[in-house]
Amino acid sequence: MTVSSLLSSALAEAAEAGSLLVATDFDGVLAPLVLDPSTSRPLPGTVDSLRGLAAQPGTYAAVVSGRDLASLGALTGLADQGEVTLIGSHGAESTAAQGGSSMTPEQRDTLDRVTAELEALMPAHPGFWLEHKPTAVVAHTRRMSPDAAPAAEAAALEVTTRHTDVHVLHGKQVVEVSVVQADKGTALTGLREALGADALVYFGDDVTDEHVFTRLGDGDVGVKVGDGETAARWRVDSPEDVAQALTLLLERRAHR
Repeated sequence: MTVSSLLSSALAEAAEAGSLLVATDFDGVLAPLVLDPSTSRPLPGTVDSLRGLAAQPGTYAAVVSGRDLASLGALTGLADQGEVTLIGSHGAESTAAQGGSSMTPEQRDTLDRVTAELEALMPAHPGFWLEHKPTAVVAHTRRMSPDAAPAAEAAALEVTTRHTDVHVLHGKQVVEVSVVQADKGTALTGLREALGADALVYFGDDVTDEHVFTRLGDGDVGVKVGDGETAARWRVDSPEDVAQALTLLLERRAHR
């Protein structure tokens, strides 16, 4: 569990930026992946490092997740703090936005129909379960055996082909179906522009984080956590490495 010298150098360079935004995914990045998402907790020190970064002059911090905003706030302990921006539902919800996402009656009807069709799959796929978000429904297969999960995900994806007015994100053991178009990259780019950040450091582990990595520039630092193809220029093995990297970044930023 070590941060490479190359990544350390990149983080040290980013720490010298006039205005810096540091953002991370939650599951698999701040918190190890677990079978029951409700039991997920950030590793000790990670949220404190984000708070510490946000307290530095010209520095901003954010947590960007597929979880709905209420759940993300509860799990991070940042719901009522305000110093760290929370972006939930892959960008459809944000504490930086005025108001929340709204749906038209047609979108509500579509979400209800997709939800009903996904619920109909549950008896044939034990362990398959649904998470309900304000503008989306998410099919989870993390509790299923590795052999059974692909068939359940394929069935969920087949449901989405019957609806042309939905947006689908197929991530690690999840199929998310939303009636509002949003992604982490668009949300984080909007936040960066609003803050006027000169540099962005982002940690992510899922395919949905590629929407961020592909938008990063030369002075930014994108860090992929774990295996898999990625557009990120740097990689670490685990959330424990992310905790170390955040500590290093905070130290560099505080003493620049």
